Amino acid sequence: MKQKSVAVGKFFFSAITNFNKHDGMVMAGHLAFLGMLALFPFIIFLVALAGTFGQSSAGTDALTYMFENMPPDVVVVLRTPIEQMVSTSGRGIMTFGIIGALWVSSSAIDAARLAIVRAYSTVSRRPYIRRRAEGLLLVILSASSIILGMTALVFGPVIWQGIIKYSPIDADWGYLYTLVRLSVSFGLIFGALCLAYFVLRPRSLKIPGPVAPGAIIAIILWMTVANGFSIYLKYFGNYDVTYGSLAGAMISLVFFYFISIGFILGAEVNAVLYHQRLEKLEKNEPSD
Repeated sequence: MKQKSVAVGKFFFSAITNFNKHDGMVMAGHLAFLGMLALFPFIIFLVALAGTFGQSSAGTDALTYMFENMPPDVVVVLRTPIEQMVSTSGRGIMTFGIIGALWVSSSAIDAARLAIVRAYSTVSRRPYIRRRAEGLLLVILSASSIILGMTALVFGPVIWQGIIKYSPIDADWGYLYTLVRLSVSFGLIFGALCLAYFVLRPRSLKIPGPVAPGAIIAIILWMTVANGFSIYLKYFGNYDVTYGSLAGAMISLVFFYFISIGFILGAEVNAVLYHQRLEKLEKNEPSD
């Protein structure tokens, strides 16, 4: 048991060491800036896409869900400008504004790709056109998945009431419904992270690399940030004194910075596991 604890400790120490070695804090700042820059264009595209398919409520539900899972201080900063932007933005999908939104959103995807590539100790880059095409495709797939997920959740309560009505078991279903709802939310985030780590990792890997462990670590760190960020602001974040009218923007940027750190640490965990598996495989290979 003690040896296992030591091995786990060494593993996480290696991940954190590699995070510093690969300039994780610098990359997190880069990713946070582009992530915040891409947030509003992505929401414009999401709402426009939902309206195009006659699912405008799905876009609104997605925003509500996002606000429910953000720290209150960040919601106070972002809610009003996002709601104003959504109410005034056009509903058409094939406009120059939407094309620009897609392009800016794909920039954040490219930043995430670079962070993952560096975690695997390589800086090889794919052709620029291919990177942009993959980024645009991921943005479109992400928005489409969100719309489908929000649309499916509309039918969730109806299906649940049908299950309760015809169930022979007389029980309090409220707790189970909450558990199912949380499990679905966790599954969607987990699946999205696994897909990102899989699609954006280097193509030159000798063996398939893991994606699930890093996704779990990233989610745990994100939950910690979401629950602890308000406490951090209460005791350590005198942003209104330092930044004045820019305090709201700085609060949001710091939040995205912490989220980016969790994402990059998840990539480092996957990379350490990959190199450990590769080293073990090479040791077990028979020599000529």
